[in-house]
Amino acid sequence: MSVSERAWVGPDVRLGEGVVVHPFAYLEGHTTVGDRSEIFPHAVVGTPPHDVSYRGTPTRVEIGADCVIREGVTIHRASEKEEGVTRVGSGCFLMAGSHVGHDARVGEGVILTIYAVLGGHVRVGERAILSSHCAVHQFCRVGELAMVGGGAMVVKDVPPFCVAQGDRARLVGLNEVGLERAGKPRETILALRRTYRTIFRSKLVRAEALERARGEGGGVEEVERFLGFIEGSRRGVCGHGRG
Repeated sequence: MSVSERAWVGPDVRLGEGVVVHPFAYLEGHTTVGDRSEIFPHAVVGTPPHDVSYRGTPTRVEIGADCVIREGVTIHRASEKEEGVTRVGSGCFLMAGSHVGHDARVGEGVILTIYAVLGGHVRVGERAILSSHCAVHQFCRVGELAMVGGGAMVVKDVPPFCVAQGDRARLVGLNEVGLERAGKPRETILALRRTYRTIFRSKLVRAEALERARGEGGGVEEVERFLGFIEGSRRGVCGHGRG
């Protein structure tokens, strides 16, 4: 563990083995940082949430192993409205100026590029990529291996494996490059492509489209997760078309 004497690390902060904290980083509150993570100058972690109802309960921030938290990143501790934890999974790369709001859950291997912003209570699935200057509205979800384009304003859920862009963000297709890089077999990608077309390009009402897509999916696990995400949406899902 290496902590600069010019960094601030509060008494309730717990750092794992091999963690590096650079000068002028600021960590406070009940914050844990996993092994081998690195926190760069002017990152601020564990400060109170942007929530006017917050009354000082010792809520938490949990950061997994092997994360990179670059310059000026802000990660707020949780409010008092859920489980009391803001969580960033292992292997995440949070680029300069990005923000993780209170009560957010960020899955493993997520990349937030420069000034990408997550509102409170946002959920981001594993290995999603959020591009520069995009913003995700509170309570929205971004599914695994999804990609959100630069400057996008996300006010509805982005399903797994999809690409979204624009203001307000809309789906523009599957993240096929990301799927290939993740080692998904061609058969899985073709099944997801067929499912995407059935859900978003057919003229069926959503319930009928979901039923047909499940029948066409042939039990492919990724298709089931895709459909389950849509069925579980409370804010609604981004529509298809140029944003």
